[in-house]
This record gives sequence, C-alpha cells and structure tokens, in this order.
Amino acid sequence: MKMLAFCEYMYTDDGLYRVIYEYFETRILFGMYRTGEHLPAIAETERFFHMGPTAVQSALELLGRKGYIRMDGKRTAIVVYEAEPDKIREHAAKYFALREEGIKDMIHSVPLLMGPLWLEGLRRGTNQDWDKIRNALACPSLGVISILVELYSLTLGTLKNKLILNLFWEEIRYLRFPYLTDKLLEIQETLKPEASKEEIVARLRRIFFGSYKKMVEDMSLFIRKEGGMYLIDNSRIPFQWNIYRRRPQLKYSLAGRIIWEVVKGAYPIGSYLPSLPQIAQRYDVSVATVRRTLMLLAQLGVTQSFHGKGTLVVMRTAKMNFRMPEILEGMSLYLESLQLLALTIRDITLYTIKSCSGEAQERLTGKFDLLRQENKVHLCFELYFKWIEHQCPMVMIRECYRKQYGLLTWGYPIMLYRIRNQKLQLRYMGFTEEIIKLLREKRWEDFSEAWKGLMEQEEREARKFMLDVNLRL
Repeated sequence: MKMLAFCEYMYTDDGLYRVIYEYFETRILFGMYRTGEHLPAIAETERFFHMGPTAVQSALELLGRKGYIRMDGKRTAIVVYEAEPDKIREHAAKYFALREEGIKDMIHSVPLLMGPLWLEGLRRGTNQDWDKIRNALACPSLGVISILVELYSLTLGTLKNKLILNLFWEEIRYLRFPYLTDKLLEIQETLKPEASKEEIVARLRRIFFGSYKKMVEDMSLFIRKEGGMYLIDNSRIPFQWNIYRRRPQLKYSLAGRIIWEVVKGAYPIGSYLPSLPQIAQRYDVSVATVRRTLMLLAQLGVTQSFHGKGTLVVMRTAKMNFRMPEILEGMSLYLESLQLLALTIRDITLYTIKSCSGEAQERLTGKFDLLRQENKVHLCFELYFKWIEHQCPMVMIRECYRKQYGLLTWGYPIMLYRIRNQKLQLRYMGFTEEIIKLLREKRWEDFSEAWKGLMEQEEREARKFMLDVNLRL
C-alpha cells in the first residue's frame, strides 16, 4: 500500500490528531475496516497525514479508549469493533442527514475558496512536486484515502501554509465521505508519464467536478430514503473551522476582541480597562483567561498593568519582543491569513457584491463613505468582513472569513509596528476613496481587484517586515 509525503511541512498542533482519529473512526463505523483487520502502519499514517508520531499515537490511543481497536505490540493496531449492517446505515444516515445542507454549501463554495488556493499551489509547484502529482495520478493510493484528497493535499502543501492545510483538513473532517471512497474517485484511464501541466490540471478538474457531484447526488438520494427519521425539527450541523494552535486559543480570541475595542475607541489609549471580573463577565470567560490575555496584550505593547491601579491602554508596539513564542505564533498565523485572503478575496468579493441587492450595494457604499467622512478609514477591514459575514450567500465562506477577521485583528499591533511612522488614516484613505468611487460606478470587478491588491500589498509588506526583524517563521 503506497502513500505520499506531500511536502516538508508538518503539523505539530495537538488538536489535529482528531483528523486521524475521525478518519479511522468513520471507516470503522461505516464498515470499511472489519473486525480483525489491521490499520495502516503508524509510519504510513504519519507520512500521509503529514503529522508527527505524537499525533498518530494520540489518535490511536483515543480509538482504543473508544473500543474501536487494540494495539498488537507498539506499532500495529487491530480493529475489534464489529460494525453491524443495520448500524452502518444508521451511522451514515444520522451523520449525513444533519449535514446535508452544509455539505452542499461546501461543495458550491469550493470554486471560490479552495479553487484559487489549489491553482496557486499548482503554479508554485516545483518539478519535483509535479513529478509527485503525476505519480499520484498514475498510481493512486487505493484503499487509503481518496485520490482527490491525496492530490489536493500534495498541491496545497506547495504553499507552505499550515493555516490553509488546516482549513483543508477541517473540510475533509466535515465532509467525511472522502474517507469512505476506495474506488469512486479513482482514475479509469492511465496518465502518460510525459503529461503536461495543462493535461494534469484538466484531469484534476474532471475528477473533482465529476466524481464529487455524483457523490453528493448519491448522498442526497440516500438521505431521502434513510435519513428523515433522524432529523428533529430544523436541527442541522453547519461547518465550523477549528484553527488549531500550539497554545490555548481562547486568550488569543479575547486579545483580538480587546484590541479591536481599542482600535474603535471603546477603550481609548490612555484610559484604563475594566476590572478583571468585569472583563470576564462581559466576554463570558474566566478571570484566569482574562489574566493570561492581559499578559499577552502587555507582551504585544497594547497594555501596561499597574499594581493597585489597573491596566492602562498604551499601544506601545515599539517594545514588542518578537522572539516570544506567543508572538511568533501570532505572527505566523497573521502572515498565513494574509496569504489566504490575498489568494481568495477577489473571487469571493465579486461573487458577494453581485449577490447583493441594489439597496444593499448602496448601503455598503454609504458605510465606506461614512468612514471617510469621520476619518476612520482604518476600520475598512472591519466593515468589509462584517459585510461578507452578513451578505455572502455561502455559509462556509462566511465562517472562514469570520475566522480570518479574527486572525487579522490579532495581527493589528504587528501592523502598527510595521507602519510605525505612517499615519494610519493616510495609509487607507486613498484606498477607501477608490472603492467608494468603484461602488458608485458599479464597477464590481475593479472593486474586487482593489481588495485583492490591498491584501497582496499587506502580505508583501508583512513578509518584508519578517525579513527586516530577522525572523523565520
């Protein structure tokens, strides 16, 4: 059984072991692995999922605790769970009935969200990467995971962006049915060794739009027959993007929210934040989380605490220590988020603005114009992401861009440090005036290109900044 190592980019985040766990759990529950059969060797699993031995061992330990497998020695896992035919259908019906709408939405979102990432991955691929893709098409890893997942992982890996790979695996976790395919997505005709890049891209498009469309149709038919009894009221389970970190995520989310409150003027520079219990109550977190968050904000130069007096908002980013692990990880996610946005924002913006009513388009124009009049154009990002969250018809895109907004929020002090002597309003005034003009003239494509250009500029400057402070993430 052959497996591919996609790239030299390995996940180290603890939470991602659940990708491996859910892959094997799904195949066991749905009868793909029978009692007494062996799971793939640990080394093979490490290579395919591009995770270290700790993640694989964590997944196997959880499978053991759940009663799915037992370990025969240290390196071999044997299935002990007996999947009864009636239970297999019940598991499938329960899972897919509750997620049918979300899965259909995800498939429709792919050309806008994952499509540009995939094409950029192909463009950046080295000759060695293309040889791996040709090999995967000619000799797919039958029985391990679908050829489509294998190829997408390989292609996205060339971007060297863990956030993008994280998003990809979260999609696969939600879809689940790529875990179950042994033959549906395999290629019937052989690929010539000398196939051009254009032939390969055309082949991959046929695989995706042909095979996945049929699988979604089959899923819908199955749900009509089997899934109705498991739907209660309007209960549905939408896609949620879990961004795994090496450290607890809650303090990062809270830090981002407080930073934006500072940016918007709710906590002005020179004022004191509310007390720890008040912050905890307002944001529905523990006092311990607030305390850790304030320590992080101090490291970022956003606040300074005084014993007996409270926490002062200072925004002194010049004192930021870029070698601290928390800041390094935040910078990495900030940069990866900028790259993801730079590659996807054009198509998503164009799709969303065309989906808006004339009235909604006018409201958006008015909101940007109000920022200009009030000299608050630095809030153009917040306005944009709230617009996507409320107006984009695709649920998955709304979820992903909402999470992107949170990552950009956390990167705001880093941006302030980057631009230092520049006036924040001057930096974004020209851009805001341009998009107002484009909106009024209904030049939707140019409006979308303007956002793409801005994100590309932000990414370029962020990468240059990393070099200037001599950091390799």
